[in-house]
Amino acid sequence: MKLPKHLTLTLEHNPHKAYYETVQDYVGRDRDLAGDWVSPEEREKAFESQELWTVQWYPQTPVGFNYLQASSLEALLEAIAHT
Repeated sequence: MKLPKHLTLTLEHNPHKAYYETVQDYVGRDRDLAGDWVSPEEREKAFESQELWTVQWYPQTPVGFNYLQASSLEALLEAIAHT
């Protein structure tokens, strides 16, 4: 597994469940969460399966960050390996 160069990195699984929401509701209530999917297919898979994996990392400064979402850990790790 290759992680991107980072100052900090946060990995989450199913954060929507802490709010008793669906994946759709969780990402729909915050515009910042609505984008940055690994792919449109991963977005659809997440909506169908109600499985959500997210990763956020700060590559060089505590100000700018990268954020990705996927339906599986495997898809997420594959995507960040190519960043």
